[in-house]
Amino acid sequence: MSNKPIPDKIIIRTWPKLIFLWPTAILAFLAGMGTIFIPEWENALGATFLICLAFNMMVLCFDFPRATSLMMFVTIAAIMLGLVLVNQQFAVFAPLKNWVETLELNASRDFYFSIALMMGLMYLAMTFMTRFDYWELTSNELIHRTGLMGDVERFSTAGLKLNTEIKDVFEYLLAGAGRVVMDIPGSPRPIVLDNVLRIRRLMSRSQKLLSRRMVQVTTSGASDGSEQNRSAAREDEQ
Repeated sequence: MSNKPIPDKIIIRTWPKLIFLWPTAILAFLAGMGTIFIPEWENALGATFLICLAFNMMVLCFDFPRATSLMMFVTIAAIMLGLVLVNQQFAVFAPLKNWVETLELNASRDFYFSIALMMGLMYLAMTFMTRFDYWELTSNELIHRTGLMGDVERFSTAGLKLNTEIKDVFEYLLAGAGRVVMDIPGSPRPIVLDNVLRIRRLMSRSQKLLSRRMVQVTTSGASDGSEQNRSAAREDEQ
């Protein structure tokens, strides 16, 4: 059994989808450094940066559930295998290779550093804004804090149903992100929080935290029953 203590509270924050572009931000900085120290690789660095950017844009534009992702990988693998077999007979890759070699995909170090700096500032802004809009889960209350003035909305955790979903495989691989669905008794519809980071850890900690409420209620009930039994015993003795 785990000896980790049960947390007193859990903070749940949602993030903009830009959070998933961190590989592009890091690669932009590395490409800028590469143009300084290994300028002969500038074309390869440019191609790598564009491929990474294309992948990140694909993650932002489309959702990839587990079944869809598996089908996509199988389809791509089948197409690549088919192209390799066709190339062995007709050398169809040769014109494509010659065309790719004529491309000039290089960029200056200032271009890469500007992208890295711009995205870094955006990440700082996102981090700042998420400090003023978040959910706080305790064993007894679910609290929504919003705004610079700290507006508060409170809900009881009695009957609270908290579920997590991995909506997109790539979002989970990039940041452990998923969706939190909170069904609050008395609320007309469930509260849905997208782009919550480290979703697996959040679910594990929330289960431990909410189990504390169950233990407290059970213990309190048992204490009341014991007190009643002791009172009854004293009356019998009298």
